[in-house]
Amino acid sequence: MKIPIPRLTITTKLSLFLLTFVLIFYGTIVLVFIHIQKMMSISEEIVSINNVVASQSKVLIENLLEMDSNAKKLSVLKKPVYREYFETSLANIDTSVLTIEHLSSRGYTAPAAYSLFLDEFTAHINLMRKELTVDPEVIFWVDEDTLNTWLALLVQLRDLNQAHTEDSLMSIHERSLQSTQNGLLGFGLSVLAAIFGVWFISKSILIPLKELTHGLRTLSQGDYTKKIHVTSKDEFHDLAVAYNDMNSELSEQENMRTDFIATLSHEIRTPLSSIQESVNMLAEEVLGSINQKQHKFLTLASSELTRITQLLNHLMHVSMLESSTKGMITTEKINPVHLILDCTESLSTAAETKSIQIKHTFQENLNPVRGRRSELQQIIINILGNALKFSPIGSEVLISVLKSENSGYVSIEITDSGPGISEDERSLIFNKYYRSKSVRKHMDGVGLGLYISKRLAKAVGGTIQVKNNPDNGCTFAIIMPEAK
Repeated sequence: MKIPIPRLTITTKLSLFLLTFVLIFYGTIVLVFIHIQKMMSISEEIVSINNVVASQSKVLIENLLEMDSNAKKLSVLKKPVYREYFETSLANIDTSVLTIEHLSSRGYTAPAAYSLFLDEFTAHINLMRKELTVDPEVIFWVDEDTLNTWLALLVQLRDLNQAHTEDSLMSIHERSLQSTQNGLLGFGLSVLAAIFGVWFISKSILIPLKELTHGLRTLSQGDYTKKIHVTSKDEFHDLAVAYNDMNSELSEQENMRTDFIATLSHEIRTPLSSIQESVNMLAEEVLGSINQKQHKFLTLASSELTRITQLLNHLMHVSMLESSTKGMITTEKINPVHLILDCTESLSTAAETKSIQIKHTFQENLNPVRGRRSELQQIIINILGNALKFSPIGSEVLISVLKSENSGYVSIEITDSGPGISEDERSLIFNKYYRSKSVRKHMDGVGLGLYISKRLAKAVGGTIQVKNNPDNGCTFAIIMPEAK
């Protein structure tokens, strides 16, 4: 039996990453703090114990030598001042002994050498003070061997204390290095965690979000072939599945609608042609004379039938475009200058009706473009016709043909003097059946002209771009590949 993989949501993943980062960060701080606390404890021990022992061992040695010197001077010179000096040194030794004994409250334990010295020295001092009651003028001091033994014990105390101090300093040094290593290790782990976090966010959030954004943009352009693949088992996976289901449903509905429109257009166009032919025959009085009022209505009916036939042709054209592919289109070399002049000539009557002047600008040494003449002509007539439709009476329309910024392309730019296109509609005007809100109520059309134009341009490797002019109007740029 296959064990299912547990589902981790984005919130859970982010929480785990944040928890890992916090544990690394605060774990490093705790380790560094422990080492610093231990170093402070060792430093305090050195300052409060070892330095005191070092200074008092020095005092003991110096005063012990002073006692020996004063005892010898007193025995030879018999001056009472040397006894006073002797007692002063003895008092200093007692003070040092008490100071060292007080260190036991801080956890200090004196070495055996010091304890041996203290026992022998205390025993001799007690004996010496008993002897003073017999002869106050004489100090019963120790011989040279005993003195040297005591001095050796005190020197041993000093050396042991110095060795302990050096060991403590070495321990501080080692803990300082360990603290630095832990800090660097924690910093390195934090950097790795940050890099992993960036990779995780990019893989789990940014990349799926980019895929979804790209999919929604292609969907808004009428492309239902884009599928989103998200491998993570989280909310983005659910969103991708929902998007793919919606995309499939929309694609199926679009295919059904396209097939319906194509079938309906085909079925209607044949009887419509018969009706138009009959109306034309009546208007031309082939079947008998008619009065002027009848002629007027027949002419109007013929005009409306022609408009409906053109609409059906557009719908049929859209169906043919959606069933064709780029590789199925046969291209030819076309002179862009001759093409523009022919298209301008075909729309000269519409321009003269609104007193609009069409101006041309052609860059020198233009290469021919690749495409089919009838389709490129349809693209230019669609866009140029819109420019004439939206430009005010007495204005002008400029057509410029020049080499595109992209090497290997020719740009045909058509600039009008109309109201321009609002920013929120610029991404929608090439969608099928879309018509601007400002013209829906007072201008004819079904919103297929720009859609057909962009599909035709894309089929041969070109594109169409649009931008608003700084003063007024807008510019449509038909970018077509050069013929190699």
